[in-house]
Amino acid sequence: MEERKDVFRRVRLICPRCRQGTLEAAPESSALCPVCDARYPCEGRLVDLLPERDFPLSLPQHIMESSLVVPIYDSLLWRRNPLLQMFMGLTFDEEAGTILHALRLEPGATVLDLACGTGIYGRRIAKRFPGSFVIGLDLSLPMLGLAGRRFDAQGSHDSLLIHGNAQDLPLEDGAVDAALCGGALHLFPDPGKALREAGRVVKSGGIFAAAAYYRRQSWLSLFVEQIAGVMGGVRGHSRDEYLQMMRDAGFKKAALLHEGPVWTVLSGVRR
Repeated sequence: MEERKDVFRRVRLICPRCRQGTLEAAPESSALCPVCDARYPCEGRLVDLLPERDFPLSLPQHIMESSLVVPIYDSLLWRRNPLLQMFMGLTFDEEAGTILHALRLEPGATVLDLACGTGIYGRRIAKRFPGSFVIGLDLSLPMLGLAGRRFDAQGSHDSLLIHGNAQDLPLEDGAVDAALCGGALHLFPDPGKALREAGRVVKSGGIFAAAAYYRRQSWLSLFVEQIAGVMGGVRGHSRDEYLQMMRDAGFKKAALLHEGPVWTVLSGVRR
């Protein structure tokens, strides 16, 4: 419990129910809001701030909770599949390298990994930047469970995993030094709102970077759009639309760092 108290003092989570109280470590593996008395379960490095999810999931979000998909998500069968390079224009390692370079992390930085999945980016940050603190947030509890086990296996203990909503972040304003979102902006019901939330919690001068599906005037992009339309829950945006959403969220110097056939890497600096 003492370790959890230290983590909560560093991260300062906002109660998602009342949006007023700062959560405190409580007995019986829980977090307590001193304002509305809401209590949230904790297990190891994971805190569940959506114990009673009251909104529907899209088909892609359901897939991300599948027992068939979760174990292979960051393997050669999915995120690291070399065939994806044809669509994305770069390998996963190149994508992650581009994002980490863009973040310009300093020693001891606190980094928010939105839609963290199995920690495929966060674990790389923890390993490459000793002394950093990684906050991983995802809508999928199965993904977060596997992320926790892999953080433990790597020996990376300076981390917190949150079952939460990227469009309603349970963090104080300016709570993190930098943030990223790898491969998920196009899955959010309202990516503009998620970006505004990222802009709220990133400190002034901090950087946000993301990798996402984007819409281009090409046969491949049109083909992917048709598939996305059938699946539902996938929202492609053009280059200009992404950049405008970044600027509206308070990120200046918004730029695309990579433009593949249907995939982009973008970044911006918090004003």
